[in-house]
Amino acid sequence: MSSRWLRRAHRYARPELVEGRVEGLTTSAVTAAALALLALLTTAGGARPSPSASDPLFVESAAATGLVFTHVNGATGKYYLPEMMGAGVALFDFDNDGDLDVFLVQSGAIDAGGSVPAACRLFRNDLTVSPDGTRTLRFTDVTKQAGISVRGYGMGAAVGDYDNDGYLDLFVTAFGATTLLHNNGDGTFSDVTRQAGVGDTLWSTSAAFFDYDRDGYLDLFVARYVDFTPGANRQCSDPVGARDYCSPRAYRPVPDRLFRNDGRGHFVDVTERAGITRADGAGLGVVSGDYNGDGWLDLYVSNDGGANQLWINRRDGTFVDEGLISGSALSAAGNPEGSMGIASGDFDLDGDEDLFVTNIVGETSVLYV
Repeated sequence: MSSRWLRRAHRYARPELVEGRVEGLTTSAVTAAALALLALLTTAGGARPSPSASDPLFVESAAATGLVFTHVNGATGKYYLPEMMGAGVALFDFDNDGDLDVFLVQSGAIDAGGSVPAACRLFRNDLTVSPDGTRTLRFTDVTKQAGISVRGYGMGAAVGDYDNDGYLDLFVTAFGATTLLHNNGDGTFSDVTRQAGVGDTLWSTSAAFFDYDRDGYLDLFVARYVDFTPGANRQCSDPVGARDYCSPRAYRPVPDRLFRNDGRGHFVDVTERAGITRADGAGLGVVSGDYNGDGWLDLYVSNDGGANQLWINRRDGTFVDEGLISGSALSAAGNPEGSMGIASGDFDLDGDEDLFVTNIVGETSVLYV
């Protein structure tokens, strides 16, 4: 699933969710996903009235629809770096009933021994439509009955049908341990991380399912952040000398990973073979798209405080980073920025993929066309 912006008559519509088996919903598109979730909530409790100039664009309806969730970062004053992060959300139709359900990533707490996870939540969309067209939106927490249990201090989620059984599966990134949840097609999920070969104990942030080799099976790219452990927590200060969270530059970045789907329910780590280790950074976002129009999916990775990467698919199982030569790696002044989330789509309707990259406070977000 991917998000695409539409433009009609010089007015910008809400993101249109476009179903597609090739591109997975990534946590780099959290902004678009959040907007879509807000759009869902505006219809809660009845038919949407005709808009007027004084009507609010969005109405907060989470509690009224049963979508009750609070993200917990577990901060205790020790300034562990993962506590600064927000968490991801995935909108996907896990039960194939035609409406979007919501998966919310939870974090938990961190102690000297590692992470202490809290429960991620899966909310089933129980939308009803009455004979007169009135739409009533209601979400039901089905986490327990779905058998969802996620290890690690959660960061984000990616969605894709990796085994082509017609049901969307979930991959959850985390500080501590990644988790691949297979959709069993009966309302439940099974943890298949170990047998699928995608386990990772280093800090991962975002992920994307995409078919880079065009064999009909979704492969998996995982963006990773820095080599942080609670036992090696560094002491950092703000400009006036008060204790503060460190910059990611205080820690060594760890390489991202690319897993090739072998079509038998297992993934093979092809990171080095594909050339992904030639560049690294504190990755926070990843999105796939055909950016050079050759019919093969490429990748764009946003890094926190380092040059962003535009991984162009060379159609032979390898990638080359063209971020610098494309002008999408650094700011207009030639400096690396604290890049966060990404959205990809044809913003100007000229037939090719554009990129919108959000950056840290004090820096401007960037639209690449």
